[in-house]
Amino acid sequence: MTIQQINSRLQEILINVGLSPSALTDQASFTRDLGLDSLDVTDLLLQVEINFGIRIPDEDWWMLQTVGQLKEYLSIELRFDTGQSLLSQEG
Repeated sequence: MTIQQINSRLQEILINVGLSPSALTDQASFTRDLGLDSLDVTDLLLQVEINFGIRIPDEDWWMLQTVGQLKEYLSIELRFDTGQSLLSQEG
């Protein structure tokens, strides 16, 4: 899976949970910037698990606070070597 495929699929998930595409920067915090509460974040991460076919252990959830952190996590879980941090990618 390429960076573009990860970004595209993740953006679809984020939009499907009601987030504005213009707000989806890598630095955007799910709670502070995007206004999700803990139940919304739980739903989001469950949708990510389903759509990407992965399991995010409960102990990893705490470190997924921003869109960029989630992208980085997915790149690792999907074994995609970006050669650079996904946190510097927009989209």
